Amino acid sequence: MAPQTPQAEGPPRLVVANAKGGVGKTTVTANLTGAFADRGLDVLAVDADPQGNLTEALGELDAYEEEPPTIFDVLLDVDSRDAIHDIIREGEEADLVPSSIDMLGSTLELAAVHFLGRLHIGDVTDDERVINDATWVLEQMTQLVTPETVRGDPHGYGLLDDAISRVDSAYDIVVIDAPPGHNIMFKNALYAAPNIIVPATAEASSKGAVDRLFDEIAAFEAETNLEIREVAAFTNRIRMSTKAADEMTSFLGNVFDDITVYEVPERVSLSYAYDEGVSIFKYEPDSDVVSTFGDAADEIINQFSLLAGETS
Repeated sequence: MAPQTPQAEGPPRLVVANAKGGVGKTTVTANLTGAFADRGLDVLAVDADPQGNLTEALGELDAYEEEPPTIFDVLLDVDSRDAIHDIIREGEEADLVPSSIDMLGSTLELAAVHFLGRLHIGDVTDDERVINDATWVLEQMTQLVTPETVRGDPHGYGLLDDAISRVDSAYDIVVIDAPPGHNIMFKNALYAAPNIIVPATAEASSKGAVDRLFDEIAAFEAETNLEIREVAAFTNRIRMSTKAADEMTSFLGNVFDDITVYEVPERVSLSYAYDEGVSIFKYEPDSDVVSTFGDAADEIINQFSLLAGETS
């Protein structure tokens, strides 16, 4: 049985995720972060997407090309895991674990971690010679990964969880912007934060992405024995009086019949806030979308029984 994440011992962690990009993940993450901050919570935002959009949205774009150590080193070099304390950027609305341009080249290393976990702790083979030979090959191919990287992790998905666990006690809530699905970093984000918020755009193509997301979550749950809890969903970029928007909202309402689906109208102020590196709560506090994200934050705060300044 795969070990359960120690996430429950710290503050709640949320992951904003979908199976494809371009659905407004970062818009939801940045503005939920702003909503929690507006409610007085100490928030840690984590940019787990190698593209670094959340890092830019929270005004820390310079961190994306920072010299090591970066999140790349924190995740893949077990001796650098505590460096997460050093890479956190303090912000007016939230503190941020920024993404790094180095993460764009992390696919091989993350795949090696996954395979080493299966090889040394999982059930791939009991042949010691095969294990040693395969380990040697992987170590030659990667920069930082060794069997020590995985420690007791049979699937290699616990790297981000381990890093966040070293700092999250200082916060009331953690919000992770996940990369699109179909990759191991996506699974690291799910493992670190098994409470999911699903964004989708108000267009027909989003239906397939949501279906694929559920397939991926089901496979992930079966592999890790970890239950993913649905917290909220968002329909983004709604243009008034369009059939696609109505159909997508109805679709999400049927799929997520036990959670709230929030409707986010298309507003240029959200793009301007992104460009300024702040949430809509700072950029245009009288915008109508402020109430949308505020309502979502209030519901989540109630779900997790949160009070400002208090952690589990």
